[in-house]
Amino acid sequence: MKTANIEWRVIFTIKVNLTVHEEITKMTILGIDEFSKSASKFKGKNIAILTNASGVNTKLKNDLDLLLEMNLNVVKLFGPEHGIWGVAEDGRNVSHTIEPNYNLPVFSLYGETNRPTDEMLKDVDVLVYDIQDVGLRFYTYIYTLVYAMEECGKKGIKVVILDRPNPLSGKVEGPVISKKFESFVGGYGLTLRYGLTVGELALYFNERYDMNVDLEIVRMKNWKRWMYFDDTHQLWNTPSPNLPSLEHSILYAGMCLLEGINVSVGRGTVHPFKYIGAPWMDSKSLKKEMEKKEHPGVAFRERFFSPLTSKYKGELCKGLEFFVLDKNEIKPIELALELILTIKELHPNEFKWDKSYHNANGSYHFDLLIGSEKYRKMIDREKSVNEISATWKEEVEEFKEISKEFYIYD
Repeated sequence: MKTANIEWRVIFTIKVNLTVHEEITKMTILGIDEFSKSASKFKGKNIAILTNASGVNTKLKNDLDLLLEMNLNVVKLFGPEHGIWGVAEDGRNVSHTIEPNYNLPVFSLYGETNRPTDEMLKDVDVLVYDIQDVGLRFYTYIYTLVYAMEECGKKGIKVVILDRPNPLSGKVEGPVISKKFESFVGGYGLTLRYGLTVGELALYFNERYDMNVDLEIVRMKNWKRWMYFDDTHQLWNTPSPNLPSLEHSILYAGMCLLEGINVSVGRGTVHPFKYIGAPWMDSKSLKKEMEKKEHPGVAFRERFFSPLTSKYKGELCKGLEFFVLDKNEIKPIELALELILTIKELHPNEFKWDKSYHNANGSYHFDLLIGSEKYRKMIDREKSVNEISATWKEEVEEFKEISKEFYIYD
């Protein structure tokens, strides 16, 4: 009997391991790849596509070519921040233009307006959205989506989301944004890292904010909530100029908060969000102090760099370079807060909170990014990272419960 139990455990373990291996080795099939199965019902409709350079299928064919090959009537395009080709610098207004291959109008939703106007939506029956998200509240593409949803809801225009992976998995972290601090880099009651795909996020927006949108999600196949982007076996298509890899995106989850202080986060270098520094920074002391904190899943070294654009353009910055050792263990938000506390302690005279970056208009940019003024005030009172992060634990659990209603993947 004892031998039989051992044999059963061995067989069960082998079956479980085979199942896990099968899941891990399956390629995630994107929404755009699945769209062709239902595309025929949109024939005869006037279609607009809200997309950018990340809107390609598994074989790297772009959305516009694919929809036209399906004999769909695409009449215009919309583009988010960085433009439809994803080349404009962050924060720079993008103008309307013409798509050169098919001579279609391209309307910018990051310029004169962030919302599609009545004129832009004239004669549109269906808006198709396909942009790679990064799963973070301060990434502007999700507000381009939600603003477009609101305007389409008013006009009875159907919205179709071609779903894509959340590259940071289904993990939920960070504070919920306060209503007072909503802007184009944060809003709609989201945690900083919300753990939803863009399709699930659209369902959340539509239901929680009564948008009355005729919404359809074209689901992916073979995506699970534990998956990071490298688990999908898809090729990384840079969604915006400063996120050239998954590693940069993982670090962005925390390092973007440093845009709220007077340091460079490496924009204008080959490694945005992997580099941080400033001309006045004592990089050797910063490294020594950060090493004492023993943050998991990350390594770092001293790094000098000179940005070609953005903060400290053309100046020699002294700081650190970060490396993700374990995507599941690293805590980017806590790491960034530790950096801010340490920089402030080492450089009390040079350190400043930023009020001008990205049209902060007199508000503290850090508050807009993290979602409240209380965290900045806790840093000023020299509270520890553990004390700061403890204040949002309950918010995270509440958001998890709310968002489960909109899960469409296991």
